Amino acid sequence: MSGDGATEQAAEYVPEKVKKAEKKLEENPYDLDAWSILIREAQNQPIDKARKTYERLVAQFPSSGRFWKLYIEAEVNILFYFFLHRNCNIHYSDRKQIRNIDN
Repeated sequence: MSGDGATEQAAEYVPEKVKKAEKKLEENPYDLDAWSILIREAQNQPIDKARKTYERLVAQFPSSGRFWKLYIEAEVNILFYFFLHRNCNIHYSDRKQIRNIDN
């Protein structure tokens, strides 16, 4: 059972730099340095975890083509992965990220 607790703690871990960036955004939601930290963090996460950051980003900067492009590329990357590996055994956690693509 102690393994389950360790897994939960690891899943909830938030790097200190991300915490600081979030705090900066509370003070100034247009702080591009803080957003850059969150974007880098999102780019290293599965899309199901990163999606919230991308959605906040494009909500804050709705006319920024650059930020929309980052979000779209993150979503499309999982689609490419799925279609390239469609005939392979894909781990269940990867399949969970793909919403109704087979339909």
